[in-house]
Amino acid sequence: MKKQAVLVGAAMLGAASGSFAASLQEGITFNGFLTAGATYASQPLLDGTNVVSQDGNIENTVGFTNDSRLGIQISANVNPQISVTGQLLARAKDENSQFKADWAFFSYRASDELSIRGGKVKLPTFLTSDYIEVGYAYPWIRPPQEVYFANPISTINGVDLLARFQVGDSTLLIQPYYGVSRGEEAVAPQELLPFFGMPAGSIVPVEFEADSLTGINLSFGSEIFTVRAGYLKTKVTAATPPGFPAVFENEATFASGGATLDWKNVVLYSEYFEREIKDNANFAFPNQKGYYTTLGYRFGSWLPHLTFAKLDDNDNPTTGGTPLLQSSVTAGLRVELGTGAALKIEAQQVEPEEGSRGLLIADPRTAPDPDDKVMIYSVAVDVVF
Repeated sequence: MKKQAVLVGAAMLGAASGSFAASLQEGITFNGFLTAGATYASQPLLDGTNVVSQDGNIENTVGFTNDSRLGIQISANVNPQISVTGQLLARAKDENSQFKADWAFFSYRASDELSIRGGKVKLPTFLTSDYIEVGYAYPWIRPPQEVYFANPISTINGVDLLARFQVGDSTLLIQPYYGVSRGEEAVAPQELLPFFGMPAGSIVPVEFEADSLTGINLSFGSEIFTVRAGYLKTKVTAATPPGFPAVFENEATFASGGATLDWKNVVLYSEYFEREIKDNANFAFPNQKGYYTTLGYRFGSWLPHLTFAKLDDNDNPTTGGTPLLQSSVTAGLRVELGTGAALKIEAQQVEPEEGSRGLLIADPRTAPDPDDKVMIYSVAVDVVF
């Protein structure tokens, strides 16, 4: 696997997965991607339920919903300066696996260096944000959750500016953006379930809105490496149950940085984030920080890799929410199945820290078969076309 997400800040699926477009007529192209995956966790965590992961999609039985998805992207050139792009996404873990508009925007090319996009665009929070649903574009089955869980917002309705400058063989991207997020959902922490009148182990989605979402993404890189940093701030409003303090325009900030390298046979990814949320929203979204590092080495069409990740408290107030604390080690193998397809196998050991359930649905020390570590096994096939 040579680096599939080729140039810095690439937002088009074709750039993320290679040139697998089928042109129906001049100026219109279709791309697609598919992931078919299965998961299994080593033990149940609560009496009466097999659910292990916080969002309920990984269980102590073989399941096929957590990672499986299908996406179709349509791009059209309106004229030499203006193009439109839309992406439809169907995920097995969503109700009825219905297609929805994951992103849809127009792009105005003001010059070779400058373009403006408007509509529903990807929020550039992480290294893989532009192509996070395209599993073929990165080594793991799913990006390390100790970092990627931290921002449930994946798209915004708004505008961004893409300013690209050539620096020798590398590209500098400056990407400011502004917008709002509507209809996003996050899973209510288990610690808040009494407010909802729900028993432990329940999966309760909470809708929230993010207004005045303002940020900037900076990237510098080439086909071999990418270094990025970003910062955003917003105001969060969420529906709250009776008896729970109102969450209305509570300030939130998010900072992240990372780097990736694909040089000769060495593959390296590493990212870090810090999240700070004030007032009542802190109870549901406590201050967190986390990081991961992935190192792999390619042997022909085989890419074994190892990931260490950690999720920690970010100076959370003692009167605020409960930060989730855990570390994990993941051993993975990616095998190329010819052009545009890859098989992935992973074994992950998750260990919550003392006094925390981590990203599990419960503290494994309280499980029927108590152990402070849980193994999660996954297999997937990623395809782009």
